[in-house]
Amino acid sequence: MTRRALFALLAPSGVLAIGWWLYQMKPQTAGLWLAGIVLGVAMHRSRLCIAAAFRDSVLFHDTGPAKAILLALALSAVSFGWMQHQALQQGLRLPGNLYPITAGTVAGAFLFGMGMIPAGGCACSTLLRLGEGHLRFLWTLLGLTAGSLLGAYQYGWWEAVLGKTAPVHLPALLGWPLAAALEAVVFVGLFCLLRWWEQREEGL
Repeated sequence: MTRRALFALLAPSGVLAIGWWLYQMKPQTAGLWLAGIVLGVAMHRSRLCIAAAFRDSVLFHDTGPAKAILLALALSAVSFGWMQHQALQQGLRLPGNLYPITAGTVAGAFLFGMGMIPAGGCACSTLLRLGEGHLRFLWTLLGLTAGSLLGAYQYGWWEAVLGKTAPVHLPALLGWPLAAALEAVVFVGLFCLLRWWEQREEGL
């Protein structure tokens, strides 16, 4: 029996054993564990990677990964919007964390984009590649961890330098119907832009 076959045989038993152990301590934790396993398998099989979504779209006109990211964002917007609406209808606190868009957001996005291409992937794909046994991505993970810790340690300083603004919740500003319509226009517009970019390479 090969090593891969032995791992495929033992892995499900290990997952269930850990899930049962967590269930004994706290059933909710066991549910999160199993949900994480299912999500990890789905992300692995889909080869989800934010870096690939941008890289392949720009260099190779392959917009498949970018469309997948766009679909995931659209589904997230719909699901979280529904949960927030239901919570407010019941007089509950607005779920989720709201953060403002500042100069730090733009600078962070630029630095992250510049770094994930030579690193070979984003945080998500780094974990997936490590799970596959590609140990060179260990350096990427160490860099992500060190950068996150350094950023958290210096967060107060960056906030003082870049300023702090209040977050904007579109439904509170525009109302739920108009906010939902605006999000739909943005997602459809981005999808059409990706489709146009793809057809431009095909010469259609």
